[in-house]
Amino acid sequence: MDRNFQDFSGAVLASLSDTAAGKGYNATGVDGENRVYAIIHAATGGHGHALGEIVYKALRYARKRDPMDLVKIAAWAFLIYKHHEES
Repeated sequence: MDRNFQDFSGAVLASLSDTAAGKGYNATGVDGENRVYAIIHAATGGHGHALGEIVYKALRYARKRDPMDLVKIAAWAFLIYKHHEES
């Protein structure tokens, strides 16, 4: 299978928009407010939860070799990037 950046970034966008919106994380879209992230960030004092998710997904990828874990790592990294100034 030929994989490219456009496919990867499209999968990340789908994860951040369709999947997250379906769970009620970001009703205003990928660049809109993510109340769940903001609440957890405020409650924990930083990006610890997101960083933990990245580590967990990396370890799971190493074990199961599911490329969707790589997509989820990128999605979590984007959320840290988006909320970087908040800490």
